[in-house]
Amino acid sequence: MRAVILAAGRGERLLPLTKNYPKPLTPVLGKPLLEHIVETLKEAMVKDIVIVTGYLNHFIQEYFGDGSKFHVKIRYAYNPVYKNGNGTSLKVARELLAEDEAFLLLMSDHLIDVDIVNKALRNVDHKPLLCVDRQPHYSPQIKDATRVLVNPEGYIINIGKDIAHWNGVDTGVFILDNNIFEAMEETEKLSHFATITDYIKGMITNGKPLWACDVSRLFWLDIDTVDDLESAKLILREER
Repeated sequence: MRAVILAAGRGERLLPLTKNYPKPLTPVLGKPLLEHIVETLKEAMVKDIVIVTGYLNHFIQEYFGDGSKFHVKIRYAYNPVYKNGNGTSLKVARELLAEDEAFLLLMSDHLIDVDIVNKALRNVDHKPLLCVDRQPHYSPQIKDATRVLVNPEGYIINIGKDIAHWNGVDTGVFILDNNIFEAMEETEKLSHFATITDYIKGMITNGKPLWACDVSRLFWLDIDTVDDLESAKLILREER
């Protein structure tokens, strides 16, 4: 399966670290955030990768090249309007995907255990799906989380950072298909600023359910701030 990694944003909450290089190249224990993710995908035998770049995109392309030095294949899609929400990055990735192709979607600022990717792949028949943590316990997982409400049948019926009722957290790992692009087209009729969450809400509203793949107790971290970065270093040292 092909993977799409969204790596276009500036990462303003990591300033001044991201003043001169893009957030995905922020080092964590000796290697960039994005390299950790590429290595995780390779370990899961996902070696066909699309990286969507934006802010200071040339640094990412210079570092990763065609992916051969990491034993994967990497292609790039450039998002010139990355400030208009991460949904615009998914839109430009569409150009490098086959029609009706199912694909993994990951965020360049989420460190994830390979078991999360493997569990998503094992459940591909349930696509579209989102890997959900029902028992988050690290601060970077909770404080600015995108929350989800999962019904008894295992489907997500609401998603957002500010929803009042929730029972899980979005880990940033999806398997999606053409349903997301149909929702994209409808959402963009209402706003040019769009997020992945907006598209997911559109899918749900249009009766296209999103299955919650339970990855509770598996390691993942969302890194948005300098404090998150320091927490990640401590947690990763403990995990090792």
